[in-house]
Amino acid sequence: MMQSVLASSMAASLIGTSAYTPIAQPCPAHYEARFPSILCIPNYGAVLPETFERTISSIPGHADTYGSTTVADDESFQYVSKADFLIWDLERAAKILGPKPSVEVMFEVENLPHEAPVYHPELNMVLFCPLRPPPSFYVVDLNDEKPTLKTRTSDPPLFGPGALYHKGLLYYCGSGTHSGNYVGGLYAYNATSGKAWPVANNYFGYNFGTCDDLAVAPNGDIWFTDNWYSYALPELHQNNTIQLEPAIYRYVPSTGLVQLISDALDAPNGIAFSPDGRTVYMTDSGADRITPDNHSLRYIAHRRRTVYAADVLPSGTGFVNKRAIFLSQDRVPDGLKVSRAGYVVVATGSGVDVLDRDGVHVLRVQTDFTVLNVVWAGKENTDLWMVGWGKVGRVKWALEGNHLVR
Repeated sequence: MMQSVLASSMAASLIGTSAYTPIAQPCPAHYEARFPSILCIPNYGAVLPETFERTISSIPGHADTYGSTTVADDESFQYVSKADFLIWDLERAAKILGPKPSVEVMFEVENLPHEAPVYHPELNMVLFCPLRPPPSFYVVDLNDEKPTLKTRTSDPPLFGPGALYHKGLLYYCGSGTHSGNYVGGLYAYNATSGKAWPVANNYFGYNFGTCDDLAVAPNGDIWFTDNWYSYALPELHQNNTIQLEPAIYRYVPSTGLVQLISDALDAPNGIAFSPDGRTVYMTDSGADRITPDNHSLRYIAHRRRTVYAADVLPSGTGFVNKRAIFLSQDRVPDGLKVSRAGYVVVATGSGVDVLDRDGVHVLRVQTDFTVLNVVWAGKENTDLWMVGWGKVGRVKWALEGNHLVR
């Protein structure tokens, strides 16, 4: 069947005087039997028949996808939207995926955004947050033979879009208050006792906008991103106006210092360090644009949806040489993590993209829901959990996450 589709596509699709190569092909040797679940995309799909058309959706969180592109003159392209894995670089992808890769939906949750996935290694649990009040966690218990989903609430109630594990505690970008008011900042959470407390919740008396994501630098400082997205939820900011520009900060635990690192991104979102700590990766999700006047949220495809890399200063006080390394192919780049081998894994629309340290696209995992953030979990540290709009998914592959600091 596939051979006839490819043959007819090649015969019917001529560009100039050169035969057109079909976009979706079985992967030779490694995963040929897994077609069409696993597709190889030769030459990065650099040439499409000239009748192609990608219709842009303006709904935030539900944007168009690469697979939704209309390619009438390539019969093979119909398989792109249905595949679990799209492979651009087979040699490296085979090492990442291993012999039996899989992606599956594990749980269905409310049809609203979910964020802050974090793995607690001592408890062997994944926690994540729905981004709507009242504040609460979902907990995926990995100690059972089959993962189970439960809920819990911290004291005081805590929620937010970004979280990480560090030396026995969970740290959140979000809000955790007894009053129920939204007070953005950094919060710590002891998952054993259930207690949460603020670590840094203001900049010289100014309210942060939306402490969105965070990462621990090699010297122990916490770097975090701040944007305006929480202002799209009027129930969180009934009496607050935007007071600070979108920015990236660092927090110094030993002194309490909160220092501006950069205000060069439209909407700084995800952040992570390379395994050696010399490079910091950041996402700018400015295409999901919130206006400060009426707090509306729109998706504007020609705005920034970019992954950046930068060199961390030897002093640990900031970065230099910021460079764009990837433009999101679906929606915007949101949360991102870095593997032990240095691959950058980015939540982008309906799935995640795997990039090398220079931003070269290696493969894509595709889902049937919008993925907002990811985390590695499990005893082997190779299962990737994905959370976002309405569902929770899991990728089983050979790629190991970066080591956690216990």
